[in-house]
Formats: sequence, C-alpha cells, structure tokens
Amino acid sequence: MNIKDLQTQDPLNKIHRKKSSQSVRFVTFNVNGAKTLFNYHPWTKFNNDLNSVFTSLQADVITLQELKVSPSNLSTIKDVGHLQNYKSFISLPRVKKGYSGVGVFVRIPQENESNAVKRSLTVVKAEEGITGWLCPRNSKLSYRTMDKEQQIGGYVDDLDSQQGLNLDSEGRCVVIEFTNNLVVFSLYCPANSSGTEEGEEFRLKFMKVLFERCYNLKFKLGKEVLIMGDINISTDLIDHAQTIEDMVLNRLGKNSPNGNNFETINYEQCCDFKKSTPARHLLNEYVIPGLWHDLSLQSSPSDSHRKQFLYDTTRFLQGRRMKMYTVWNTLTNSRAVNFGSRIDLILTSSYHMVKSVSQADIWEFILGSDHCPVFTDFEAGYDDLKQEEEVVLPCVTLPFEAKLHYKLTKNRDISSLFAPRKSKSTDSVEVTPLSDSANSQSSTQAEDSASEQPAKRPKLNYVSRKVDKSQKKGNQKSISSFFS
Repeated sequence: MNIKDLQTQDPLNKIHRKKSSQSVRFVTFNVNGAKTLFNYHPWTKFNNDLNSVFTSLQADVITLQELKVSPSNLSTIKDVGHLQNYKSFISLPRVKKGYSGVGVFVRIPQENESNAVKRSLTVVKAEEGITGWLCPRNSKLSYRTMDKEQQIGGYVDDLDSQQGLNLDSEGRCVVIEFTNNLVVFSLYCPANSSGTEEGEEFRLKFMKVLFERCYNLKFKLGKEVLIMGDINISTDLIDHAQTIEDMVLNRLGKNSPNGNNFETINYEQCCDFKKSTPARHLLNEYVIPGLWHDLSLQSSPSDSHRKQFLYDTTRFLQGRRMKMYTVWNTLTNSRAVNFGSRIDLILTSSYHMVKSVSQADIWEFILGSDHCPVFTDFEAGYDDLKQEEEVVLPCVTLPFEAKLHYKLTKNRDISSLFAPRKSKSTDSVEVTPLSDSANSQSSTQAEDSASEQPAKRPKLNYVSRKVDKSQKKGNQKSISSFFS
C-alpha cells in the first residue's frame, strides 16, 4: 500500500492539509525510540522508512527526540542519513549511550517551488549542541572558535569549555540556520525526573544557556529564532492535569471546561503555577504570557518586555483551550482519559512569523510514543522579501550533516543482490526465407560476427567419482582362490 492510500485511512486522514503551496510545516515528535516507532499503527505499514513517515505528515522541518541509539547502531535506522526527500542532522549522547538523542530533518525543496519556500528550507549552517564548544568531525576548532562567517553565533560568554562540553554531552540539541535568517533549535531538554540536586542544577544551566543564546541571536545579531521539541516544562496551569486535579481535590480552586473561565476564577493559582518551580519560572521569563488575555498582534513587543520575546505558536492559534496535552503516563493508561500535560512546544521569536501562522495544533490521535506530535504551519514570505525576486541559494557542504558526521552509507536492499542482471536490449529482426547464395553469405557474416564476440566459457560436466558396482564385482577375486 502506498502513502497516498494510507493517507486516506485512519488516523492519517485526520492530519491537517496545508492551506497553500506556500505553507512551511514544522513538526516536533518525541518518539521515545526511533526504532520502536514502527511497532505502532499505522507505522507498521511503512517498512521502517522514516522518509515515508515524514511525507505522510507533510512535514517540511521535523524534529524527533529520544532517538535512543548510539553512533555504533545509528545505521540500523533505515537510510537515516540518506533519506530520499530530507537532509538529516543528528546529535547523539557521548555519555549514557543509547539514551536521549535528537534529530532534525529538513525537506529538500523542489525546483518548481517558490523562492520563499526554498529560502525557508535551505540550510546554510548546522551545529551540534547549545554552547558552541563541540567540534565538527575531523576538526580541532570548536564551533565558537571558527571564523564568524562559519558560525551561527550568539554563544554565551561566561561558559568555559569544560562546562560547555558537559552540557552538550547528552545529545540534546541540534542548531541549524536557514537562508531566510532563521535559526532553529531542535531540543530534548532535561527533566530531572530523579529529582536530584545535581540533576536540577544541570537542567537550569542548560535552560539558561539556551535562552540567553536565543536572546543574543535575536537582539545582538538580528536573527530570528525558533525553538521546537520536548521542553519538559508546562508553562501554564491549564497545561498540567495533575496540578488541576490536586487543586480541585484540596478545594483550592474550581475546574471549568472553558480555559478563559478557568483562568478567571483561578487567577491567583494560575499566576502561582507559573513560578511554582525554578525551571518553569525561567521558561516564563522568556515566553510571552498568554494568561487571561488574547494575544494581540497589533504592535510589536515593547522594549520594556523585550526579555519575553518567544511566542507559543500553538497557544497563539488555539487560545486557552483546555486538555491540550502532548504527553501521558503509559503506566496508568492516562492517555485513554486524556490526563496528561503539555510540554512539547514550538516557540518563535519572530513577530512576522507568528502573524503568518496559518495552522497550529497537536495530533493526539497519532500513536508511536507516550508523546504525540505537535505542528505549526507558517506561510513562507514572512521575511518580507519579494517572492518573485530571484535568489541564488548557496550550495554548501555541511560537515554536521548526518551522512558525513557519522559516515553513514546508503542501505542496499538485499533482494537487489539476487535480482537477474538486465540483458542488453537488442532490436528484434524478422526472419525471412533466403536464397542459397544469400544463405551462404548470411552464414559467413554470422561466423565473422561470432568471431568478434567473446568466447563462451565451456560448460562444465559433472563426473562422478563413485565406483561402478558391476565393474567392481567383476574384478573382485573369489575367496576360495586364496586356498587353492
């Protein structure tokens, strides 16, 4: 069954269709194991092919978290570095191998697509990690010590190499820059599930460096930023079912199916939730608040609120919708009753980009993990460049592209090794009776032609080494002859 047929069936027939040919779709999906994804419907029908998965979601830029592979077995993911329609950029942990891991995959634009779409999908720079202290393959220079023309930039200054290498040791971030001046951070942020002091310190340091670098890129270098991935933090109370339940059970607040009403009657609790943990407080210092008001785009953010410069694209389009969760506890089967939290986000710093959002939502009906995919569609051309303007797109070699960084070779289907070789095509000739002279001439030409062709190998005849019993019996002497 081909992709088009599968797209007409449940659940892929619920995937939002793009509004126009100018739509550029960003998708984030924590797959909790890149290889286990194909154990779930409908991915069982996709022959372990990520290219087909991405195409079925109509993804232009898609990031996967928790790949759970190591460099030694990355090649077991079918053609992960040589996808037919996508370029791959992958970061794997240097410690805790087989844990974490992030990949971002960018669709290769077609010749007949607009210049605006091509600019939105042409990668000019790619880096591993958030700190800039890692080095590209076969290089002794870290990303932050390269020439400025080769850097993405925005690196945090008060961070030495040891701290940077530690933060980037777990394969949690890929950074790519497009021709349209957009820098995308593909992330799997630390959760500190064990609740240790060391884990919380690592988590807060990671988040602080991330947001400071994004801030530098926008306000010091004039680049726009898009953060996408598993942030492992809920920004608002309406995004966290467990806290709502505890609040209601303890009679500290009242529930309501309407988000605006819920935040009105529980306003104090909603404000307290935003600062309830250090990590949540840090995130909300940079994300433009959507609490108890509709996000207005009549004017750009003022300088006084410049630190809060990241727009939550899903909330922007969906408003204060309740129960919009992206992860559930599989041990309690909480997905069946939609009791979860929203921690998978797509954030952008661009005022023009968020104005161009045509669709943004979650795909809770897509299985494959304890998370569900989240997507946002932007209409290309938000950079205010004329679409008809001819642009020469750079063609650069990116050392961090997965096929180069991990030296991945394209998998060959084993069935192709046993396929019969194609014989050279020959024109069919109609055979007609010939005269004796003509037949003689034809025979001579055939002999000449045969002499020009390489001689065929002689056919090998099998000769048995088994002794003929009748012959053996005739040569055998009688035992009585020995006593005569």
